[in-house]
Amino acid sequence: MGLTVMTLEGYDLVAYGATTPLLLGYRPWHLSVAFVGLLGSLTPIGMLVGSLLVGQFTDRFGRRRTTLISIAVVSAGMFACAVAPLPSLFGAGRFVVGLGVGAIYPAMGPLIFELAPDRRKNLYSGIVQCGTAIGGSFAALVANTLLSGHGFRQEYLVGGIAGLLLLPVAFVWLPESTEYHQAVSASTSDLGNRGVRLVLRPPYRGTTLMFCAMAALSFLLIFGMNTWLPRLMQTADYPLQDSQTFLVLLNLGATVGGLAMALLADRAGSRGPITASFALGAAAIVAMSAQLPLPVLYGIVIVDGCGAVGVQGLINVYVSRSYPVTARASAVGVALGVGRIGAIAGPTFGGWILAAGLEPRWNFVLFAVPAVLGAALALAVGGRTSQNQGRLAPAPRAKEPTAGHTK
Repeated sequence: MGLTVMTLEGYDLVAYGATTPLLLGYRPWHLSVAFVGLLGSLTPIGMLVGSLLVGQFTDRFGRRRTTLISIAVVSAGMFACAVAPLPSLFGAGRFVVGLGVGAIYPAMGPLIFELAPDRRKNLYSGIVQCGTAIGGSFAALVANTLLSGHGFRQEYLVGGIAGLLLLPVAFVWLPESTEYHQAVSASTSDLGNRGVRLVLRPPYRGTTLMFCAMAALSFLLIFGMNTWLPRLMQTADYPLQDSQTFLVLLNLGATVGGLAMALLADRAGSRGPITASFALGAAAIVAMSAQLPLPVLYGIVIVDGCGAVGVQGLINVYVSRSYPVTARASAVGVALGVGRIGAIAGPTFGGWILAAGLEPRWNFVLFAVPAVLGAALALAVGGRTSQNQGRLAPAPRAKEPTAGHTK
């Protein structure tokens, strides 16, 4: 069920990019490139707001209920885009879609974490997040098969219908977390030990800031590399056709390699694999600047996808492990919400590097810096989670090692 919900999120994220050429060619609106870019920015802004707000709601009213509301919001936003008579109303629809998409994982992530077996939490989370790539591919497929001429509306109509069909299915099949119910019942008299109030006060404040920084660096790498990798490879004298292949391999590594790292994290704890992922990503980015045989370079790009791009799923589980049940969704929401700043900054960061006119090797070295910083933060946050859990114990869990107690 979680995989299906995340597939809807992936579809909605890619739908706008798939219809951008049709929006530019839609004569009744006469949109400029700059205005289309502005419309595109409304969804990530909505995601940032949705991620920051939904955690408190989820920790108060439950994971299941918030997920269902998020699906409904996404579907409503897609229908609004499909029927919008004016560009301003279309932009409002995209903002609403962003609110729903930004809210889905902070609600769904803790639910998957709490329902998954103790030794498979990273793996189950990784499988669920594969839905984003599946949904994105489906959005591209719909655009290629259904859209013609200026008919951009069908793309959003399909997304709205998909959400509308998913809602009753999720209502029937999506369970609530028993652990959440037990924790809420036990903490009804202690409102300070739940929600954003706990996440943003000592002893968790420093840990929260570190997780926010890690998420921002991860999103910067994801969006920066996906935006600029073809151009980076061109600066290293690889032809455009090969450069596009690198982008496919990057995301393949993020999907397949991310699941492999999730299995490792379930065995060894979150701290080590996250540190290793960032470090592997940094090393692979620097290695891309070398003139190597294509098969070797393909392998390096896959490793980079596994490390620099696939690390976000591990971070989400690490955040879930590090807070009490009654503050878990708030912590994930705050980390992902602040992390969206990295998503917005990633393309700008890459553009700045390429515009500086440096030697090709230095382009890659500078792109590796966020990964190095991420590895350092992963090492630092491990000690803080141990201290936090020692000073304010989370609600009891059955034989589950927390992040602070693992390597």
